[in-house]
Amino acid sequence: MAAIESFEDVRELADADLRALLEAGRPEQRVWAIWALALRSADVQAMGERIEPDAGVRRNLAVVLAGHGQLDLLVALGKRDPAPEVRAAAMQLVSRFAIDGKLPSSLVVERIGSDSSEVRIAVLGTVFGGAPTWLIEISQQLLDDGDSDVRYEAFEALVRAGSNEHALMWLEEAPEAEARLALMRWSARGRVRASAELLSRASRRMRRLLIESVRIATWHDLAPAIGEETPLIRALARRNPNVFDEMPLSALMRATLREPNPAWLAMVRDRLAHMETPDADVAELVHDFRELCADRVAALSKTISELRKQRDDDVEHEIAILEDQRVVIESALEHASRMLVH
Repeated sequence: MAAIESFEDVRELADADLRALLEAGRPEQRVWAIWALALRSADVQAMGERIEPDAGVRRNLAVVLAGHGQLDLLVALGKRDPAPEVRAAAMQLVSRFAIDGKLPSSLVVERIGSDSSEVRIAVLGTVFGGAPTWLIEISQQLLDDGDSDVRYEAFEALVRAGSNEHALMWLEEAPEAEARLALMRWSARGRVRASAELLSRASRRMRRLLIESVRIATWHDLAPAIGEETPLIRALARRNPNVFDEMPLSALMRATLREPNPAWLAMVRDRLAHMETPDADVAELVHDFRELCADRVAALSKTISELRKQRDDDVEHEIAILEDQRVVIESALEHASRMLVH
């Protein structure tokens, strides 16, 4: 065999010689042999120029090789091509064949442990529901990868596969900055509601980070993550001043019953004022809300009476504030009583 010092030299060889070079040549000769065989297998006339195919062409070759069933060349391209984007395209296809049992999974496992982050991310892109155990294990392993993009892709892959326990464990243990970025990326593209549902049993800290990280924070999307926790309602209100209008009245009433404050009592009063007949969710809360209002009115009246006994001009402003609160709560009490009549 004549001296081989370029891809052009390799293209002149017969198939048998190319196969021999693929097995025993120098590293660069093996790569040239792969390209030459791939071009012949693909039978692409447009690639007939006597130059090395560029990385874009070689990515396309990976698809053609997969389509033609040239799996040995596809695997070789995934192992030996000098461009990480080409190896990534090839190994993603190899992973899909391994999922279908047409190639050994060890080919993928070996490359995950020794190749670039582009290859690891490409393989993670093949993980979906029903993924085989070996691929789930790869995803779990890559949660500890040194590349933050790989860690995120591993997290998302596990979510797609339904392996939520490991995904959420990683999210809970990640540094806050990385967790925020992951939540921003994960909840994008209309997935806020799905994110909130998945995080419904996560820690309060993680659910607060979700509320703070989404691009548009609405009650409808984030309600599963908020539940009935008043600190999270407040966190959402800081992002979205209209949240109390978006909340169902029953949710606002439950929050107010747990943690009464003048502003929330006033909002419930205003919502009740515009309601003719309570729905079932509101009706079951009205009695407790009425009792809360009655207790608050009694407590405010007692405090006001005690302050007036002081005959101190300095307390007049405080008395005025408490009287305004009492007026609001008396009105809320009146509307709650009206609901009970219905």
